[in-house]
Amino acid sequence: MLYKIAHILRDKLPWIWDVIGIINSFLFGLRYDAKMTQVQKILTHFTKTTEEDGNALFYKIEVLCKDNLSLLVKMFAEQPASAFDFFKPHGFDELSLKKLTKDKSFLAYIVVAEGSAQKKVCVGYFFQRSFFWGKSFRGYMTDYRWQRRGINKMMNLCATEISSLLGLRVFGTIAPDNIASMKSAQTANDIHIVETLPNGDYYVEYRPKKD
Repeated sequence: MLYKIAHILRDKLPWIWDVIGIINSFLFGLRYDAKMTQVQKILTHFTKTTEEDGNALFYKIEVLCKDNLSLLVKMFAEQPASAFDFFKPHGFDELSLKKLTKDKSFLAYIVVAEGSAQKKVCVGYFFQRSFFWGKSFRGYMTDYRWQRRGINKMMNLCATEISSLLGLRVFGTIAPDNIASMKSAQTANDIHIVETLPNGDYYVEYRPKKD
């Protein structure tokens, strides 16, 4: 129900959505700011180094901010139209993204890669649009040129650890045709299908995997 209401407000009554966003950001900050200081420690655990074509390549996760925003804008601009068939959570221009970085309840992160033969680029993006009462909605995208490198799994694991730290229940949507997204999510989470939405998408809850 919350998911449906949120989309109606965002798409039909954007000014109300903006006001709610300001209030939610403030209240989320009051409730979670202390725990958010521990997120950086989680991010430092999600790094990896690989070797490709004889060159070392280093991956890490960064909080989306004004200093790295241009990397994400560039990644979005270079994706094929088909990449957005199942991914339309917000605007992808610099102004829209800059607005989101100011929202304390919008937890956004990017995966960057760089190496001896590779300048720093954004290769993945994930977010959790959160609410002060403890619910969150997850979305993520990997650059089509960097797929099949475990980036989706890396992002899902990191997002799950962050939500566990904060005590958030995390939900999202997965299109039945988007088999790759479902498989990727299942490698990092226990996926519970809550319901099938009118458009056919699965409304799911991302739960931490049980040991």
